[in-house]
Amino acid sequence: MGNNNINLQSAKNSKDDEFYTTYDTIESELSHYTKHFCNKVVLCNCDDPFESNFCKFFLRNFNKLKIKRLICTSYYASKIASTQMPLIANGRICSTNGCGYVLDTEKFCEEEDISDDIISEHLSTPGVIQALKGDGDFRSPECIKYLSQSDIIVTNPPFSLFKELVSLLMKYHKSFLLIGNQNALTYKEIFPLIQNNEAWTGYRFGEMKFRVPDTSEPRETRFWIDETGQKWRSLGNAMWLTNLDNDRRHKLLKLTKKYTPEEYPKYDLYDAINVKRVADIPYDYPGIMGVPITIIDKYNSDQFEIVGEANHGSDNEYDLFKPTINGKLLFKKILIRNKKFMKTETTDFIVLDLFSGAGGFSYGIEKNEHFRTAIALDFNEQALQTFKHNMPDTEIVHGDITDSAVKERIISLSKEKKVNMVIGGPPCQGFSLKGKKLGLNDPRNFLFLEYLNIVSEINPQVFIIENVKALLSTSAGWFKDQIVQRVEEMGYTVRYGVLNSADYGVPQLRQRAIFICSKDIPIELPKPTAKKVTTVRDAIFDLAYLNSGEGAFEQDYTTQPSSDYQTKMRKGAKKLYNHKASNHAEIAIKKLSLIPPECGKEYLPEDMIGKQQFSGTWGRLKWDEPSPTIDTRFDASSNGTNNHPFLNRAITPREAARLQSFDDKFVFIGPKLYIRQQIGNAVPPLMAKALADKIYDVIVKSKKGVVL
Repeated sequence: MGNNNINLQSAKNSKDDEFYTTYDTIESELSHYTKHFCNKVVLCNCDDPFESNFCKFFLRNFNKLKIKRLICTSYYASKIASTQMPLIANGRICSTNGCGYVLDTEKFCEEEDISDDIISEHLSTPGVIQALKGDGDFRSPECIKYLSQSDIIVTNPPFSLFKELVSLLMKYHKSFLLIGNQNALTYKEIFPLIQNNEAWTGYRFGEMKFRVPDTSEPRETRFWIDETGQKWRSLGNAMWLTNLDNDRRHKLLKLTKKYTPEEYPKYDLYDAINVKRVADIPYDYPGIMGVPITIIDKYNSDQFEIVGEANHGSDNEYDLFKPTINGKLLFKKILIRNKKFMKTETTDFIVLDLFSGAGGFSYGIEKNEHFRTAIALDFNEQALQTFKHNMPDTEIVHGDITDSAVKERIISLSKEKKVNMVIGGPPCQGFSLKGKKLGLNDPRNFLFLEYLNIVSEINPQVFIIENVKALLSTSAGWFKDQIVQRVEEMGYTVRYGVLNSADYGVPQLRQRAIFICSKDIPIELPKPTAKKVTTVRDAIFDLAYLNSGEGAFEQDYTTQPSSDYQTKMRKGAKKLYNHKASNHAEIAIKKLSLIPPECGKEYLPEDMIGKQQFSGTWGRLKWDEPSPTIDTRFDASSNGTNNHPFLNRAITPREAARLQSFDDKFVFIGPKLYIRQQIGNAVPPLMAKALADKIYDVIVKSKKGVVL
């Protein structure tokens, strides 16, 4: 190993590639892999126990992760001296004389939240940290012995030695989670692992910042010195590489572009088309495509096949050709083939969602694979954060629809993305008896008119208006007739009516007015699809264990599903989110304790009823019926029939979301006030799906010449 040691030191000196990872970077990534560490031996084999944030993270979270044993080894010539943990001050280990350190520890305290003081005390314990016999090179027999005893290796090696470490880990069949440079993805040692689905990228892919040694030379860009004198560098092409399973690698990349020879020219030397951006991968091309290396971050082996790479045409057996078009050399490409390409006759709807809120309408229509929301607009920034979290491929626009710059952007984006469908529920406060004189021209209906104006500019194939049920009946239908007349003048046929969400599998009685406006061919409202009513019991019985004030934003499931609906809602969810009960006042809990299961305020003494005038206040949900309409104050025990069937609390946001037919993968973001608005104002996703299914069915049959 002597020669290897020289190579290691040479690499460090010449390439200056020691990048020390921040604690936040480690914590953020490893939060996605907690289930993998239970009862495992973890090795950080490029990590000084005094300095490494990897070591610090695993010591802090030793009991939370239920780690069996932690080993950290470091190379003797580390260039950053004791910046994360103090060196041992009692003289037991002050100088290693060319030898590396090793921390080898099992459970060292009972606390789940382990403080820095406890960690420092543990590191000072004799025998916990010892000098190695050799210099700590991860390839040395001494360090490989530790490797052979380990289950998972987590570290940030010198980038120049990244491929050597990966090769070593594959040789010993070890699980790993490593930081590296994206350029390594095309190395002959790494590329076949990606191609054969033996390794994949983690969640952070791109920008990362690192501490660097004092010996690092200043650079013009991506380099700074903080107020403590610490030198920093950032990299725009950093990544995590792993063979631990994660949810990211199973997500399908949504493709919206249609292949044309003009937009996708072929290479000079190979029968493959060039794709400039990952977002531009066409959905309907069956052959080989050259795409940017960043496809690896979106790669799903069920969706794509990696054929090879195009770089110099000679680097290795996977480098198939030099990517040139008309003699011009392009940057290296990954060659892929789409396993799930859609034939060109497939009908797709690219959607603009106006007044989108948190995205219930879009989330529902996207449950039909032929619909994809490309753009969403709303003035509520918190709601858009939830939308983006759950539908990250949608371009969200935060702004006022009456702002000319916002309108121009929406129209421009819609034309660029080839939007052919618009959905939304524009507010229309002017639809009242007092507003009849002016009708649609009533100033209070300006948002409704803005919606129609944008539709006119985009000229979609279909658009949907969703609104309150009373819109159809107010003034004996006069306002409804105004809407139909205006839409028909725009060149659309209109079908309208009232949909009850319970007819489409939603465990809730929620009635909404729906207008389906389409060109050429009328589209009737969908007929009921539910064979039987979905009840409150079907929806939330598995969540009936929290009392007032209990629960958390994120938690593990503690029960098994007891209905098909619950199983459907849990599908694909790894954790349970938003299941936190309101912290009710003592008087509210006392009142609820007096109300029997599934009953209401009729059981309260008269002096405890209060000033609520409506009969439903203080009511409990009934197990074997659908819920009444979920509103934006469902978490207040006095608001209406929103209280749990038997527990002394109102329903939680997750229970309300279930009653709205949001599955458990949908996570609501923001403070409590905003979350209840997001849920209460949403279009139930299963009702939205029924609309999408009906529209697609009619359009496809009409294209095939089926008489409707």
